[in-house]
Amino acid sequence: MAWLEIRVTYEAKGDLPADELLADAFSAVGIGSVSVTLPDVEPVEGWDPGGYTQDTDYAVTGYVDVDGREEGTLKALEERLIDLSSRSGIVCKVTTAMIPDTDWNESWKANFKPVHLTETFVVKPTWEEYTPVEGELVIAIDPGMAFGTGTHPTTRLCVEMIEKHTAEGTTVLDVGTGSGILLVAAALSGAKEGLGVDNDPVAVETAAENLALNGIPASFSVECADLISQTGKAYDLVVANILAEVVVELLGDIHRVVHKDSLVILSGILVEKGPMVEQRLSETGFALLESHAEESWLVMVAKADGV
Repeated sequence: MAWLEIRVTYEAKGDLPADELLADAFSAVGIGSVSVTLPDVEPVEGWDPGGYTQDTDYAVTGYVDVDGREEGTLKALEERLIDLSSRSGIVCKVTTAMIPDTDWNESWKANFKPVHLTETFVVKPTWEEYTPVEGELVIAIDPGMAFGTGTHPTTRLCVEMIEKHTAEGTTVLDVGTGSGILLVAAALSGAKEGLGVDNDPVAVETAAENLALNGIPASFSVECADLISQTGKAYDLVVANILAEVVVELLGDIHRVVHKDSLVILSGILVEKGPMVEQRLSETGFALLESHAEESWLVMVAKADGV
């Protein structure tokens, strides 16, 4: 089976989260898994790029089966992009390419290279070599079709807070685990037990493979489930890197999985939606401890006082 690669390069306007808005446009026409290219993410210092050239364009790329319906999908996406441009001022350019099935992996692997998440954590694809310096921890990731390579600001913000707030023996729940990168980071930071849940079976399969790749012990696992199904057990740390609207819904049921001293780390939150999440935290018995912004995104850390 061949694939149609649809690549949308863009010039953002102001502080608008163009990558998220474009990803929403892809999702609206049935392309749920996309890759995001952010050329301002610097590779690890000292990394030898070989023949690789850093991409200079901001882009969102998705793939669809070549099954006779791809032209309709492309047209629908182009119409949504025209509407998005008229409303937001984001300038987009669409290019396409036919990708034989045998070239699928190589078509997106080319832009995934080792990068620093924090001063301590380096994320690297499984097909690249990297030798850590003293004090560095390496997360090997094969994202497959699941989002979460570590290059998005929300992932980096979450890893920073996981590293800061995970003590030896911490138990962790990762809601919407994706590639499992946050669960791996928690394990390497000293957590003793963890569970990743996701309602996408492809993500669950990918996350399980990434746990194994990093030698994470059997006390860490992943399930195809949602938060509400996780009853009867409270975790010391709950992490959710999802959209603000989902975070607001999540907080209504989060008492099922926390105790009075638990911490929650929430990201995927646009800066302008921070007040909405902060209000919901207060309504559901959480005290906001800290928040940090990168580009247009927030991470919030709250304590479960009164839950």
